[in-house]
Amino acid sequence: MAEIKYWIVTGGLRPGDRLPQESKLLELLQSSRGTVREALKVLESQGIVEITRGANGGARVSDVSYETTSQALRNFLYFQTPTWSQVYKIREKLEPRMAEEVVGILTDEDIGALKETVAVCKLGIRGDVEPRAHRIAELEFHDILARACTDPMLRFMCRFINDLLRDLAVSDSRGIIGPRETRFASDAIHFHTELIRAYEAEDKDRVRALMADHVHDAGCIVAERENNVDRATLLVPPVDEGWSSRHKQEFRRSGLGPEPGPEDIGE
Repeated sequence: MAEIKYWIVTGGLRPGDRLPQESKLLELLQSSRGTVREALKVLESQGIVEITRGANGGARVSDVSYETTSQALRNFLYFQTPTWSQVYKIREKLEPRMAEEVVGILTDEDIGALKETVAVCKLGIRGDVEPRAHRIAELEFHDILARACTDPMLRFMCRFINDLLRDLAVSDSRGIIGPRETRFASDAIHFHTELIRAYEAEDKDRVRALMADHVHDAGCIVAERENNVDRATLLVPPVDEGWSSRHKQEFRRSGLGPEPGPEDIGE
């Protein structure tokens, strides 16, 4: 599989280009038919090649979509459970530079889309849109900027961070962002409005400074909220303390519970 990917890169192949027929691949790679076919199946599952059947079929180089790549990485992080503050620490390093990169690149359509997200956020503060739609509009502002970035690595990283934050916002069971009247929401509207003005003036220094302050302040707010929520959680007694001795014994007899510990002697 690695050899085929290396061959695609060194051969200068682009999305849509056809790979050699199977017999030629066997000769080039000095591998068995089974090995080559299995490697192509793996590359197809990764979105790197597309295999079609029939008389004119074969393998072609595929254009790996951002969505496929982002989802695969987010699946990897699903059980790693990154925190809001961890994501914001990385965002603080990247987003000001990305914001500056797109000064002079944004189109009138982009500026209009940025203004639309601010309008949705204002409706969110008034309670006229659902909290999730409000949160997603806040992130869409940043996504519009990231999609316009011409640096492929910076564009990918900033979009991916936005996706992580969108996942966290949708599943925000702890209420880290908080209700609509919080400082987080009003600060976002303030900074987004000022950023739009700086983009219209094509003021790179102001754009970078505003985005740096915006992401830093938002990161401080979520870090404080996470700390407060976690401290409050520690004050809640474990669920097990509410069980009666009879419930504990029945659970153990079912074969699902643990063996009795020293603290259970005498129950």
